[in-house]
Amino acid sequence: MEKKKIESRLKLVKIKDAINLINQEVNLLGIVIERRDHKRCRNNNWICTLRIIDDSYHSPGLTVNVFNNNLEELPYIKNHNDMILFIRVKMTFFDAGKAVTALCNKRVSSFALYEGITEEEFVCYQCTSNFRDEERYKSSIYNLGKLFASTSTRDLALQSSSYRIKAQTLKKFSFLREIKKGKHFDLVCKILHVNDDTRTIFVWDGTDAPPASILANGIDREDKAFSSISVNTLLSRDILLGFPTVGTILRVSLSSHLFHWVKPGQWVKLYRLLCEVDKGSWIGKFTDSTTVRLAQDDRLVEKIMRIYDKRISSKFGHIPFWSFPSPSRLTEADDDQAPFVTLMDIITFPKVTYKYKCIVRVVAAYPWQVEKFSSDENRSYRVLLTLEDPTATLEAFLCDKDAEYFWGLEFQNIEMLRKKWNRLLGIRRESSMSLASTPRNPPWIECCILSYYTNKADPWNTRLYRIFGTRLLD
Repeated sequence: MEKKKIESRLKLVKIKDAINLINQEVNLLGIVIERRDHKRCRNNNWICTLRIIDDSYHSPGLTVNVFNNNLEELPYIKNHNDMILFIRVKMTFFDAGKAVTALCNKRVSSFALYEGITEEEFVCYQCTSNFRDEERYKSSIYNLGKLFASTSTRDLALQSSSYRIKAQTLKKFSFLREIKKGKHFDLVCKILHVNDDTRTIFVWDGTDAPPASILANGIDREDKAFSSISVNTLLSRDILLGFPTVGTILRVSLSSHLFHWVKPGQWVKLYRLLCEVDKGSWIGKFTDSTTVRLAQDDRLVEKIMRIYDKRISSKFGHIPFWSFPSPSRLTEADDDQAPFVTLMDIITFPKVTYKYKCIVRVVAAYPWQVEKFSSDENRSYRVLLTLEDPTATLEAFLCDKDAEYFWGLEFQNIEMLRKKWNRLLGIRRESSMSLASTPRNPPWIECCILSYYTNKADPWNTRLYRIFGTRLLD
C-alpha cells in the first residue's frame, strides 16, 4: 500500500487532467510558450509566471506561478519552447473561479528546465536545489520533446493565442551597427563587465555602432571643447585588457533589478532596449518595457561569433565598418609600416612606445579656436585632439613640426586654416562663433599615432599619444 502511494505521488499528470484536480498537488511536464517578467510580491518574495502546454492541452495553456524569496532561483528560460518539469505544484482557482492555475512554492515544490541538444538528447540547464529523481522522468521528457517537434503537434500549439503573442516578440534582433537614436531595439550581446553597484553594464556584439552626430560646444563654454564619453574613460586599464579590441562596447544604464542575476561572460537577449546618445556616445537605457533573457548556446550567438571571427581574420578587420570602402581623402598618412589598428588596440597594447595607423574621427579639440593654436611667446604650436572610432576615444597631441606638416602652407593663414579646421571637425558653418547647438558629423580620416611615456618609472600611467606623419590635404 505504501509503495502505491509513493508511485502515485511521483506520477506525471497530463495538463488536461490536472486542471480538474483543484487543491491537489501534481507533477507536470510541459513546453514553455510564454514567460512574463519577474515581479516582487507584497510579502517581498519574487514571482515568475509561465504558461505551459503538453500534448493533451494546447490552448490556451496552463498558467504556473513560481514563487521564491531568491530571485536567482526563479526559472530563467534560455530558449523558446524549452521544457519544464514541475514536482508537487498545487492546482487552484483564480480570477473568481473562472480559470485554473498551478502554484509552485519553494517550500514544497521543485522544478527543472530542459533544452534539446540533439534530436535524441535533452539536458537540464537549471533546477531548484530540492529537485530529485531526474532519471525517473527521462523517457517522458524525451517523448514530449520528440512529439512537440513533429509538425502536427507544432501546428496545434500555434493555435494557442498566447503562443502567437509570444511568437510576435521573437522578431528580428538588431546588431549594434543598426541602432538609431530614440528607438527601441532587440539585441543579442555578450556582457563584458558589470559595475559593482549593478547599475551599469557594458555589452558587445562584435559590430560597429554608427557614428553619432555631435552638438559642438563653442567659445561660449570657456574654450572647453566637447568631450565624448567613451567606455575606456570610465573603466580601468586592467578591465579593458579583457575586452575585445574590435566592435563597439555599449554602456547600458539600468533602472531596475533586471541584471541582479547576470555575470560577465554571459550572452543575453535584451528586448526593447532604448538607444540614446550622451555627449556623442551611444548608450542603452532600460525602460519599464525592457526585458532580458539568457542566450547561452543560442544559434544567434554562434552566428555573431562566426561574423566576428571572419572579421578579425581579415586584414581590414580593424577598419571601422562605417569608413568602408575607404575613409575620406581629407588626410594622407605616410608611415606604411605601421599596422592598421583600432583605438582600443592602442590603449591596451602591451608595448608603451609604438607606432600605429588608424581610421578615426576628430570629435573635439583644445583649444577650440584656430587663433590659439600657436603660442606667442615661443611660436610653438600645440592642439589636443580627441579622436574617436567605434571602439574608444583617445586624446592625441598635434604639435610643433608635426602640426606644421599636418596643416601645410595654410598654417600661417588664419582664414585658410579655419576652413580646413571646420572640414576636419565636420562643421558646416564658416564661423565657429555659434556652435552651441550646431550638429556636426566629422569625416573619417586616416592618421598615424605614436604612443610614448614621460616617466620611465611609471610608463603605464604616464602614457601619451602624438599624431605624426599625417598631412591634411586641400
